[in-house]
Amino acid sequence: MDNHGKVVLFDLDGTLVDTAPEMHLSMNVLLKEEGLMPLPYESIRPHVSNGVMGIFKNVFEDNPQFGGRRFNRYLDIYEEHLGINAITFPGIDEVILKIQEKSIEWGIVTNKSKRFAKPLLSKLKLLNQTSCLVCGDTTGNLKPNPEPINHALSLLQTKNKKGSFYIGDSKKDVDAAKAAGIRSIACTYGYITDDTKLEKWNADFYVDHALEILNVI
Repeated sequence: MDNHGKVVLFDLDGTLVDTAPEMHLSMNVLLKEEGLMPLPYESIRPHVSNGVMGIFKNVFEDNPQFGGRRFNRYLDIYEEHLGINAITFPGIDEVILKIQEKSIEWGIVTNKSKRFAKPLLSKLKLLNQTSCLVCGDTTGNLKPNPEPINHALSLLQTKNKKGSFYIGDSKKDVDAAKAAGIRSIACTYGYITDDTKLEKWNADFYVDHALEILNVI
């Protein structure tokens, strides 16, 4: 396939980077401060693709208090633990290397805010490698709205939109890609639970391991 002008865009949490361990750690630090019992890792991991708000809402579903003292404290704790346990998923480093060798521009489109995304990517030495970073507070909308992906395509001056890809681990990623008019790759290695109905996502491609991305693009 002609690589001219096409781009490859990645979601962050659950696609490029496994951030679940430090999000779990941060939540348990908060729970300890609040005099509450810690939660097992398995209860946190499935909600990481929905970010800190998704995790917080799941834990404190009766009274999430977004913007309140407890939520703001959780954000501060998470910021303190950024990059401590986070690692790229197996195969991702090789995928990025191969994309770069093919002279294909790649970017990151995430609902994570700049406050957390930039320092995390910097610690993982990815910030200076990517051609663009679109965060949750870069545009006026979050995925599944296509605006963040369209903004990234605009920044990269994409000439081959139909040959471009967005890679993510949730239905909102697939929906955003479709709405933006590019092809979607769903990662089943991300934060997907056993009861997730993947066939209802209607992604263009599904990969069980990051290295399979190379077979698609």
